[in-house]
Amino acid sequence: MYMTPIDFIDFGLRTFMRNPFFTPERISLQQGECDFRLLDAREGLVVTLGPETSFFDRPSRSVCRWPGTRTIPRQTPHHVPKRSWIANEFATILYVCFGGGDVKLNRIAASQKQREILLTAGEGNVVEKIDLTRLARDNSPPLLFLQPAYLCSSSNVAIRSVPCDASTMSWARAPYVYQAHPTDDLSTPAILCLAGKTLIWRERIEPGESRDYALGNVIAATANIFSKLRPTSQAHPEDRRVAVIQLGHSRANGLVSASMTSPRDSSFRMRLREFAAATKILFESIRAREGFFLCELTNDSDMPAHVFIQLNKSDFYGGSGLVGFAIKFLSSIFRLSHLSLGH
Repeated sequence: MYMTPIDFIDFGLRTFMRNPFFTPERISLQQGECDFRLLDAREGLVVTLGPETSFFDRPSRSVCRWPGTRTIPRQTPHHVPKRSWIANEFATILYVCFGGGDVKLNRIAASQKQREILLTAGEGNVVEKIDLTRLARDNSPPLLFLQPAYLCSSSNVAIRSVPCDASTMSWARAPYVYQAHPTDDLSTPAILCLAGKTLIWRERIEPGESRDYALGNVIAATANIFSKLRPTSQAHPEDRRVAVIQLGHSRANGLVSASMTSPRDSSFRMRLREFAAATKILFESIRAREGFFLCELTNDSDMPAHVFIQLNKSDFYGGSGLVGFAIKFLSSIFRLSHLSLGH
């Protein structure tokens, strides 16, 4: 079978249209501007950088780059004050052991011309593009997300590693998570791209509302979300007003008791109680098989909250570092043994 000239032209056009760098209307960016365009199947995205512009990406996610780009490894996407060598060593220990400390990412910068970079979401993953300036204009607090969900972000996004309290531990199940918020004014878009399995569902939770999510499916939530683990055998409370009133009374009683003690003693005791509660939640989630517990996420603030969940989830996540490896190892032992059958 012979191909006619029309077949050659059709084949060339199809190949050109499948090129991820092809756009019918090619944008022209100025210095400091960048654009994040999702691919059709959302399995990756194309980042367009203006002249002398940079962005942060997760290592090993960059697939193809135009000539004229350079990579600066191990950069911190937020301002780091000048510290002593002891503080730097402590941050390194936190990073190696617990996944905390300073966030270190790759910075990809363009030269004097506009350049494009193709990134992949990973095997079986899809990309979710989040504009943090829209969340900030919506009076939403900073976004907390799992560390492996990070794919890339614009240069005006500050990312820090923060320890999990008891509420965050309920859905994160890790000692540390990442916190992201825009650094510049809200007129400039601050883009954060997360990667999740199959599909990422975004949901807005109004003040006073509550949702139930499967344990292990939540990858990001704003900081005004209050979460707790609840056995699937217990029904969701129908009247949230009683819970809000009880929560207000407990907070008031906590303030009264805190005023009766010294500030240093109360702060130390609060940290111990928070650490004990978070450790208990993490241990319960390690022992429990999937389907026996769920996350009850409630917005008790006067600001709207946003939650991002993935349709499918990967293996048990316990954070990065040596502690994260130990958590995942223990979870695999508990889930294969008879100890978790009681749940």
